[in-house]
Amino acid sequence: MAMNMMFKFEKYWGCEVNQNFLLYVANVLDPRLKLKYVKFCFGDLYDYDKAQLLTNKVKDTLVSLYEFYLKINEVVDNNRHKQDVNAIDDVEVDVNTLARFKRHLLEVDSMENKNEVERYLIEGCEDPNDDKLDILGWWKSNALKYKTLSKVAQHVLAIPISTVASESAFSTGGRVLDHFRSSLSPATVQALICCQNWLHHGSIPTDIRSLINDLETYENLESDLDFQVLMSMVLRNQSAMFLSS
Repeated sequence: MAMNMMFKFEKYWGCEVNQNFLLYVANVLDPRLKLKYVKFCFGDLYDYDKAQLLTNKVKDTLVSLYEFYLKINEVVDNNRHKQDVNAIDDVEVDVNTLARFKRHLLEVDSMENKNEVERYLIEGCEDPNDDKLDILGWWKSNALKYKTLSKVAQHVLAIPISTVASESAFSTGGRVLDHFRSSLSPATVQALICCQNWLHHGSIPTDIRSLINDLETYENLESDLDFQVLMSMVLRNQSAMFLSS
């Protein structure tokens, strides 16, 4: 049993390749925790070198996301710049001067934005005991201070997290598919597992075994109906051929 448990742990968390570093980034984007909390937890789990390696990888993941959003903002700003230039073509103004000034502003903003991640990580954390802190609200109120990083936080923190327990996640697939029921399509299996999770806290108790039985009944009825329709078409064609002959 211990070996099986270790195998399941290694499958999802033991190897760096299998780990979803976006989960760590979500913790870093919490102003109460930031990178300091992630580094602290890694220090409890691994040796110093491994903890430093994972911490740097989490930071690199955040920086990569930030640079991706920064490039998108630059493209949007360039498109706006082209529209502004086209709008003032008929005005007696030195367009070249305005264009150079616009590029200068973009370069200044770019230099300032490049330090957003470092500035956010260097600044102190909010009170870790503040359970009432609205994280998305905090980023909204600091959007002018962190123009690009706030957009990263807005999209990352808006991703809903499943409430499925770890043991349930490991064993649900085995309960749905077994040696006697292995013909369900992947889409059907995914629908059954997701529906069970979504309805887990509902007022109506959910029995996945009964759901599977109901689904098989509906599939059998559908296949029987299709067979009857097919036979009816065959008999109709044979009758038409007999009458024509």
